[in-house]
Amino acid sequence: MSESGQPSVGQILRDAREAQGITLEDAAVRLRLMQRQVEAMETDDFESLDPPVFARGFVRNYARLLGLAPEALLARMAGAPAEPAEVSHAAPPPPHSWLSSPWLILLLLGLLVLVAAPVALYWWLNSAGEDGPGKQAPSAAQTRFAPVAVPAPVTEPAEAAPPAVEVASVAPAAPAAETPETPRQDEAGTPEAPAINGVLHLEFGDESWVEVKDASRRMLHRQLNPAGTKADIPGQPPFDVVIGNAAQVRLTYNGRPIDLEPFIEVTVARFTLEE
Repeated sequence: MSESGQPSVGQILRDAREAQGITLEDAAVRLRLMQRQVEAMETDDFESLDPPVFARGFVRNYARLLGLAPEALLARMAGAPAEPAEVSHAAPPPPHSWLSSPWLILLLLGLLVLVAAPVALYWWLNSAGEDGPGKQAPSAAQTRFAPVAVPAPVTEPAEAAPPAVEVASVAPAAPAAETPETPRQDEAGTPEAPAINGVLHLEFGDESWVEVKDASRRMLHRQLNPAGTKADIPGQPPFDVVIGNAAQVRLTYNGRPIDLEPFIEVTVARFTLEE
């Protein structure tokens, strides 16, 4: 029971499960969760279920399994918007400025927290990724190729072609390790952009955290995607993909649907997508 005398979210889930004759083990198997996670929901121990967004996703899926309305339970969880207070018909308070209203201050503080939390998480994750070896690789390549002079377009007559062939034959003497790092150049001397052989298309039925790296381990996409949005991620396969709340995400690769269910552990799918 909650302090208001009404049954808690966990008690409602437990009573509905027992009324349908479903055991804890059966519920865990159907939800693809561990039994201790189901027990945590039924005892209102949501703090042990990782971040709040995961806890709310677990409760939503559990409610749907039991045939309950998810939104009614989510509204009663910690962190949900409070119910409006009853309007008192007593004598009206003395007039005051709307800027000093405590409801307005609470609303502004709530909006500040909602905006600051995702921004802080995004900044922290990006700053952590920038410290890895993948961040240093471009600077090393730029340092290696900075002193190389770009050759001017050839304007000599056709008779000068044989010496150019002799110079080209000496090229294999360069160290083999540097060959894959040298970017191709067009006739004007401008490096060509990396080839894009694949496009991932994602559609999000609910909030989902997504990370995608290409064949060079370069991070192509790393963010929390709101429900109802879509994302197209072009790049060079193979792709290393991590998708949170994967049951609510649809993925296609070059127009071909990809089934995420075989890769889901708890609620997160991790896999490598080849050609």
